[in-house]
Amino acid sequence: MIRFNTSLALGGCLLWVLFACSDLRQKDQLRAIDRLLTALDSLQKVTSDQFPDSINRMRMNMMHAETSLKNKLVLDSVDRAYAHDMDTYKKARKSIGKLNTYYVELKAAITKERKQLKTLRKDVKNGWGKRDRYDKYIQSEQENLKVLRNRSSELLQKAVTIGDTYRLLHPKMVDILNNLEQ
Repeated sequence: MIRFNTSLALGGCLLWVLFACSDLRQKDQLRAIDRLLTALDSLQKVTSDQFPDSINRMRMNMMHAETSLKNKLVLDSVDRAYAHDMDTYKKARKSIGKLNTYYVELKAAITKERKQLKTLRKDVKNGWGKRDRYDKYIQSEQENLKVLRNRSSELLQKAVTIGDTYRLLHPKMVDILNNLEQ
């Protein structure tokens, strides 16, 4: 009888230790997921705050200036500086459409990642699925977040480049157009 009680007590202690360790891992995993969600929120905020709202207005201004110049300017010979500036200007205008598409794709990817993290958090909290793979899933989500950060950084860099090109060349094109109209 004493031997049975000792075995039972020892088995109970062993189960308690197992569940206590599991609970500690679960808390660490939930904290890691919460950190990822916080990082994703800040990434979304930075991306949406720094992406210029005026980009479509710039595109319309560029299209108007380009079309007006095309209709009003007739050159006997090619001015290399003008040709280079106009080529750069056109490329910048065309890249705005791609930039908008890239921005929409990034926003969708961030939304998808948020949904994925919330699902993972729910699974970890409730102990659903393969518990031994939770750490791998969290690591995979960390990699996904790094990719999203890189994509966001690329997007913002492209937006800055287009904005710089616009600020540099648009006044030149408008000056040429004004000189033609006078």
